[in-house]
Amino acid sequence: MRRKLKIGLALGGGGARGFAHLGIIMALEEYGIPIDVITGTSMGAAVGAAKALGMDLGKLHSVLSLLNLNSLLGVSESTSHEIRRAIGRGVVEYMRGVDLEEETSLSERLSRLLALFSLLTAKKDFAATQVPFAVVAADLATGARVVLREGPIYRAVAASAAVPGIFPPVRIKGKYLIDGGVIEKIPIAAAIELGANAVIAVDAGAPMEKVRAQTSLDVMFQSQRITSHALTALQVEEARKRLSGRLVLLRPQVSGITMLAFSKLSQAVKAGKEEVLARLPEISESCGVRPVSPDSKQ
Repeated sequence: MRRKLKIGLALGGGGARGFAHLGIIMALEEYGIPIDVITGTSMGAAVGAAKALGMDLGKLHSVLSLLNLNSLLGVSESTSHEIRRAIGRGVVEYMRGVDLEEETSLSERLSRLLALFSLLTAKKDFAATQVPFAVVAADLATGARVVLREGPIYRAVAASAAVPGIFPPVRIKGKYLIDGGVIEKIPIAAAIELGANAVIAVDAGAPMEKVRAQTSLDVMFQSQRITSHALTALQVEEARKRLSGRLVLLRPQVSGITMLAFSKLSQAVKAGKEEVLARLPEISESCGVRPVSPDSKQ
């Protein structure tokens, strides 16, 4: 008999594109694919927390659909607009001599981010999760990868989702933590560290595309994308070797959704469901499970 595998779910970042994770998990549940450990980066951490806590994801989808997340977080849907605002804030802070601790303690945006995630996780701790769960963030001071597994989940998720320039760092145990996607865009290694020997990983980031660079900022951001994609490719390949090939990398079709387009939640969820359906045979083979047809449950 085939040895039962411990299946990990590694959910990457992507901002609003990361809502595809909701559709992916809902589809995995629909087809009876078990999940033994969950890891998340950025938006993947937020959605992964909901799954780990045993929340009804259908109801969560309905609730989120009723909210104006851009208004709640105080950000616009335009990424370029937010970048310009970040540059302006940086200049003002430099002229005023604002330090990091002051910026973090007085940030309205950070307060909004913490409030949203505390609501979505009911302020529960990691100890309340139904399956092992970990969140990946990055230490701003050292660049070290930080894996969070204890304490209030909402603070860990906020740290992992603190996109530089849009949200300030989150202070946890004396460290200023930022977006986990900086160091580990898809937290496959973290899932392996939790004991997974087969992993369903989800890349909800924007695909690498040819960009017509018109300004110095265009060049700078495209350079960052190149570095991120190269690092992720190396990490995925290394994880595939560690798992002896038992890795399924899902890439939902969310290229038409920008990082802050939270109004396109349902579009992202639909893309996640479609990706699972298209890759179901591969998921079954790599994870050693037999999908259950939704019709057979009726």
